[in-house]
Amino acid sequence: MTAHSWGRMLSIARQGITLGAEFGPQTLEALLWVAETVEESVYERSSLARDADGFKFALSNPPLRVGAFSAVRLRLDGAAVDPSRVSMRTRAGGEWRSVGSIDADDPVGLRSGERIEIAVRSEPSPPRAPVRIRLELECPAIPPLVWMEVDEVPREEEPP
Repeated sequence: MTAHSWGRMLSIARQGITLGAEFGPQTLEALLWVAETVEESVYERSSLARDADGFKFALSNPPLRVGAFSAVRLRLDGAAVDPSRVSMRTRAGGEWRSVGSIDADDPVGLRSGERIEIAVRSEPSPPRAPVRIRLELECPAIPPLVWMEVDEVPREEEPP
């Protein structure tokens, strides 16, 4: 973990302590419940699947955060995944786009309620054990970075 990551974690801890002191511990419990509810409504449970090329998963984009994102990053078990190995599409049957091609001049637009599929060419494929996926979306709006993490055991994708 980098010094920058530790700084962020300490900042979050400080803010949590301040909220708890000012508004009571039930406020922290409510915030945790909101975060868990958001994560559960965005990530499609059991969508993480191993395939011949690596793995894929899907998100259901509820009306929580929409807009144009100028960067998309993915981590698998804490390790950054090369953006050239990650593709996404925002419509079933739509064209796949490398997340490495996403930038401020050519952002990816996400609309409310639009399903998002993400495929990762990965060698080796993730193990048949729980893996942690962290997806980060960056945009010029506030907050500039939104992210989510899920832990799941990848299933074997059934051949077409």
